Amino acid sequence: MNRRRIAVTLAGIAAFINLYAPQSLLPLLRDWIGNDAARAGLIVSAGTFGVAIAAPFAGLLADRFGRRRVIVIAAFLAVVPGLLAGLAPTPEALMLIRLVQGLCLPGIFAVTVAYIAEEWPAAEARAVTAVYVAGTIGGGFCGRLLSGVVAEFAGWRWAFASLALLQLALALLIRVWLPPGRDIPRLRGTPRTPLLPLLLRPGLRGAYATGFLMLFALVGGFTYMTLHLSQAPYSLGPAALSTIFVVYLAGIVITPYSGRLLNAYGHAKVLVMAWAFGVTGLLLTLFPPLPVIGVGLCLFSLGLFIAQTATTSFVSESAGLQRGPAVGLYVTCYYLGGSAGGVIPAVVWHWAGWPGVVGLMCCAGGIAALIGWRSFRFPKDEPHPVEDAVPEVGGEA
Repeated sequence: MNRRRIAVTLAGIAAFINLYAPQSLLPLLRDWIGNDAARAGLIVSAGTFGVAIAAPFAGLLADRFGRRRVIVIAAFLAVVPGLLAGLAPTPEALMLIRLVQGLCLPGIFAVTVAYIAEEWPAAEARAVTAVYVAGTIGGGFCGRLLSGVVAEFAGWRWAFASLALLQLALALLIRVWLPPGRDIPRLRGTPRTPLLPLLLRPGLRGAYATGFLMLFALVGGFTYMTLHLSQAPYSLGPAALSTIFVVYLAGIVITPYSGRLLNAYGHAKVLVMAWAFGVTGLLLTLFPPLPVIGVGLCLFSLGLFIAQTATTSFVSESAGLQRGPAVGLYVTCYYLGGSAGGVIPAVVWHWAGWPGVVGLMCCAGGIAALIGWRSFRFPKDEPHPVEDAVPEVGGEA
């Protein structure tokens, strides 16, 4: 048994088991808040906003104190706001607690990606990264499923508490099984890469925009789909709503093959194809039968997982020696999009319901595909080496 690989997989689970779990609880949280979809969406967005704030600094902490130490400490710190979430006296307190929890999570997932890149040879690191990505997808699914099932029988407060206890168990296993590795803390005075040139570089700027729109669509789509299915004629409860995230499990099978598509067609074409799948899936959810909605959500999520692979690998390959800060900026933009996706669609939801949300997400997809098609270009279209590419830095959505 390779405990190091298992520990990396558990880190992927720990990073995402809490982040999107409130999506299964939204009908209950909306009733607690007072039938306010926007404020309920803020509970999801608060966590992703915390991730967006902390992401650029996680790598700096890991350089200073060591990757394993930061991963383990972050995994334990995430337990505390998880327990406090179940005790939140007001919606505002719950949003603040979720924000703090989001601040802890980049110390797990962003640093784990760097740990993998440094501790395994390049060819083997791709396979390990694929296992890690499977862990992130499984963690996101388990968090949504467990929270929904527990809430169905014991309420949303116990749902948060159960996830916190699971987070604690994962943190303990990571601490025991993850070896220190070759951590070399950065010395004081080491030159840092200025961020403004990375923001101004056309290709990277396009990747940041597509990353923002990607998680905007994914969070917005699944957040307001749960509200849609909680209403008549479906009237699904939290446990039943949590099962719609089974479609995420297909990503565990499909995502590792995205690299073959990139090798065959390139980043821009794969991004456009991925969004074509995603938009097709969204349109299918407009049909009433639940099985058709399930197929639509499966296509939607698969398309966006493939789009995520295309975008994140483009960032890591095109940034060169500036990969670290470039990835940090990408992760920030990515999760800012997720924060917006929990709140902005509420305006359209109140005005036009689920069809309006679908229209908004399709527009986001069209814009993202256009930006990627025009900007995902390497200088002079020269072939780019991918030996050290690190896919899926954004993790699960």
